[in-house]
Amino acid sequence: MLNLVGRNTNGDIVSYEPMEQVNRFLLAHHLNDNKQESEQYSKGLVHYFSFLLELQRLWDSEYDEDLYEEFIDLPRPSWDKFPFRKSDKATYQYREALIKAVLEPDTPNHAIARTTAIAYMGAVVKFYSFHIRNGYKFNNPPFEHEVVSIQYQGGSTSIGAYLSKDIHTTDLRLNLGKSKRNDGGALSSARRDLKPLTNKEWLAVEDILTNTRRVIKKVAGETTTSNLSIEYCLFFLVARYTGLRKEEVASLHKGQVAKPGEDKKAMKLGVGGQYGSLTKTAGSGNKSRQTIIPTRIMHLLYEYTRSDRYKKRISKFKEHCELKRQKGELGYFDGEDGVDDTKEYLFISQTGVPLFTKLPEANARWNEIRATVNILSGFNLTATIHNLRATFAVSLFRLLLRRVTPDKALALVSECLGHGEESVTLIYLKIAQDEPTGDEIYEDILEFIGAFEDADISGMESQ
Repeated sequence: MLNLVGRNTNGDIVSYEPMEQVNRFLLAHHLNDNKQESEQYSKGLVHYFSFLLELQRLWDSEYDEDLYEEFIDLPRPSWDKFPFRKSDKATYQYREALIKAVLEPDTPNHAIARTTAIAYMGAVVKFYSFHIRNGYKFNNPPFEHEVVSIQYQGGSTSIGAYLSKDIHTTDLRLNLGKSKRNDGGALSSARRDLKPLTNKEWLAVEDILTNTRRVIKKVAGETTTSNLSIEYCLFFLVARYTGLRKEEVASLHKGQVAKPGEDKKAMKLGVGGQYGSLTKTAGSGNKSRQTIIPTRIMHLLYEYTRSDRYKKRISKFKEHCELKRQKGELGYFDGEDGVDDTKEYLFISQTGVPLFTKLPEANARWNEIRATVNILSGFNLTATIHNLRATFAVSLFRLLLRRVTPDKALALVSECLGHGEESVTLIYLKIAQDEPTGDEIYEDILEFIGAFEDADISGMESQ
């Protein structure tokens, strides 16, 4: 739920008001549409209403009661009151601000990724569409409804060579075109989330995760250093060396950890419904698969589960679940991605909350790591957590291509990643083939040679 909070110069809360119009939309998203995730909508609406508050601040600074004429001057910006002209409406001004933040940001800190801008604009459209469908009366429409016809080639069973489909949309959609920026060197055609970290970038990140365990962050406006908890160090190491998505890493539990043997450098790691953890599956379900994990990373997990620190967090987790049940919050345990209080999750906060229920905190810790790397090493690292998955995939391809055909390597990597379609996996393969030598080669992938002997993935130790 979103709330409008006012603070004084000391940071103390002086006003608190629930944003009922937003919360009603978010609740309907969960209850009526039976959706379990609303984080992206919440982020988008926080961004939009922050923009709206800034418009109100600017209007207030110019307002003069003696000079203001109600029927001539523009009204104070509001979420539900709009001028007649499009260019004066907050929704259209927000669209222009997003376009500028993507294409011509004032500073690097104000830059927004294309995908983020599109998601934010989509959240605003969904928000207003919800209120329009429920009969809310706006003095002027927040946007115009449009129908766009799309022509596409018919299939083998179609009578006509080409078919058309009408798409109902609005005139608030963002037409950003293709990116002309190339912050990643030779990989200009690759999506940012599909680009691997370079060897130097990963070594700088790994040094933080395994050596210093400290990050640079801002607290109350002051730059300081802070400890990075062992849980997040392990979290990012697992993401890098298994290719699991952050949601999949966050839902791992003790039952998936085993004491590794000394005869192999890598072993299998099963995830999904069969193994009691979550995977990202198209549609419904929780598809199971197996990936690989270096024995040294499995050993770190095994030792962590034996630590007093982990046992204390498990105890807190049990208390947390018991309190939820006492309060009658049974929905916390329902659904495919509900909390299972019979499991001992690997990644639990100090207060007993499983990390997979609060993934924005993982994003925040990664942002601190990224900022620390950029400050200490002078890099311009823009990678997200998902780029660790790309790093795993490309490094694995580079290893396999030395020993097997591209088709065989594609099948093996797709199996580890759990890709139903090979289009994304093919992008990783192309990156590995286009950049086969030099700085991008990861020496640590040699650990997997024993696991892929003769390209036989079944030869790995099972877990």
